[in-house]
Amino acid sequence: MRVWQAVAAKENGFTMIEALLALAAAMAVAAVVPALLSVRLLAPEPTDAFSRLEWRLFLQQLQIELNETRQWSTGGHVLYLQKWSGETVSFSVVASRAQLIRQVDGAGNETALRHVRAVSYRAGTRGIFLQVTADDGTVYEAFVARAF
Repeated sequence: MRVWQAVAAKENGFTMIEALLALAAAMAVAAVVPALLSVRLLAPEPTDAFSRLEWRLFLQQLQIELNETRQWSTGGHVLYLQKWSGETVSFSVVASRAQLIRQVDGAGNETALRHVRAVSYRAGTRGIFLQVTADDGTVYEAFVARAF
C-alpha cells in the first residue's frame, strides 16, 4: 500500500498555485496587448478640428436615414431624402459655421457634422457617394448604401 502512495505522489501536473500564476500571467498579457495595438486610437483628438469619430457616426446615421427613405436626389451640394412619411430631409453645408446641417421640411438646423468646408453628393442606384472636405483640407469619401 505504501508503494502505491509513493508512486501516486510523484505524478506530473500543475499545482493549484502554479495554475493561478499561469492564469494571472495570461490575463496580464491579454490586458496589455490591446492597449499596445491601439495606442494611436487612445490619443484624444483635438476638439476644434474635424473628428473621425463624428465622421463615422455621421455615416451610420446617414445609412439609417437612407433605410427609411423612399427615394433620394441631390443638387450636388445638397442631399434630399424623401421619407415614406412624406417628409423631406436635407443635408447641406452652412459655410459661415463650417457645419453640415440636417433639416426636415426646410425647418431646423441639426448639426450632423462639424468643421466642414465643403460637401458634394452623387446619387447612385443603391446609395449615395459623398465627399467631404474638412477645415484642414483633408478630403473624406464614402459610399453609403441602402440595406435593402
